[in-house]
Amino acid sequence: MAWASVEPGVNLYYEDYGQGEPIVFIHGGGTSHEMWEQQVYKLTDTFRTVVYDQRAHGQSDKPGHGYTFDGLADDLEALLQQCKVSRFHLVCHGVGVYVGLTMALRHPDRVRGLALAGGGARFLETEGERGGFSPERWQAYAQGMARNKVEATAKLVNDGFYYRDPGAATRQAVIDTMLQWPIYATKMLGQALQNTDLGSRVSALKVPTLILHGVHDKKQPFDDAKKLAERLPNARLVAFEESAHNPQLEELEKFNQVLVDFFHDTMTR
Repeated sequence: MAWASVEPGVNLYYEDYGQGEPIVFIHGGGTSHEMWEQQVYKLTDTFRTVVYDQRAHGQSDKPGHGYTFDGLADDLEALLQQCKVSRFHLVCHGVGVYVGLTMALRHPDRVRGLALAGGGARFLETEGERGGFSPERWQAYAQGMARNKVEATAKLVNDGFYYRDPGAATRQAVIDTMLQWPIYATKMLGQALQNTDLGSRVSALKVPTLILHGVHDKKQPFDDAKKLAERLPNARLVAFEESAHNPQLEELEKFNQVLVDFFHDTMTR
């Protein structure tokens, strides 16, 4: 466990385990590196795994700026330089998908494989095209956060994160992690998110891509995953029939095995 300085006065917490091909994990909005514990446990015997907390999340610093996807990609670049990682695989979830796609668009020669879970090319639905968080759902969440952060966070987790109830302990642990995310950081990232649509750019991305998506995802509907797979020329979509927004938790063994098979395949190319 260590901290990487990504700009003066801003440090990111990270953990770096194992040896071999580097796999870098990018968590979703409001969560932390801890969401990848079971993947690290499975993969570190064979790969080098790097997990970190994005700015304003977990144990990382929480400055009042830098909440754009280009800025978050800059953070990751600085972290990779400190870890002396040049070529790598990326595993991304939720908001982390946009950061991962940004990195792959910037550095297609450095990203060996891209695994995307619970995300899409766009954040919000737009008139005439489905896909993305519905504007009504997002507005309700933002207004709820402004009134009562605890209640809004609990509602988001309980209503949208899981297909089946994971149990009180898991739900509470996720809520506790998300409550570390300052409201002002949520607001600023939300402003960047509302204008995010990478659909017109990803068609140029030739990086081998694995899309892992829960069929019952209400936050980022399964249609998003289909659209993303159609737009990416070198992508494969794997549906998780018993999952909502978190297939890495709800169908752990399948998720891990699909990842392992994907990484071994990309290493032989």
